[in-house]
Amino acid sequence: MKLTKDQFLEAGFIFEKANGNSHSDFEKKIIAESELTQYKPTELERIIVDGLNSGIYKNEDERVSGYWSLSKSNNRNLILEFRKWLITELKIENGIGVFQLLVALDRFDEPAFDKNRNSRGNDETELNIRDAKEYLNKK
Repeated sequence: MKLTKDQFLEAGFIFEKANGNSHSDFEKKIIAESELTQYKPTELERIIVDGLNSGIYKNEDERVSGYWSLSKSNNRNLILEFRKWLITELKIENGIGVFQLLVALDRFDEPAFDKNRNSRGNDETELNIRDAKEYLNKK
């Protein structure tokens, strides 16, 4: 099953809801109208991981949306997947993908960003690539 960018947004909200996060009325409406609610969060997570691993998401925006949604799952078992995808995004020099994966790892309390950085942005490509390489070298 291949998710759309909008479905990745829905999945992220579904993961947050499963983790007890509160949502705005807009987010609640998206969840209520989502066809993805037929899946348990663990099933939805597996669908996304399998899709990313199979390479069906050729478009950078789709992969980044997938990484974002999975970062909302709070499933620390995904750390190894995030690391693997980080290596892939570094190889193809996808700065936005690298940034989103650093953010995802950071959400899981992984020291992905250099501790001395005073900013974090997707437009800081060189710093993000440096941090990604340093993070992976430590692992």
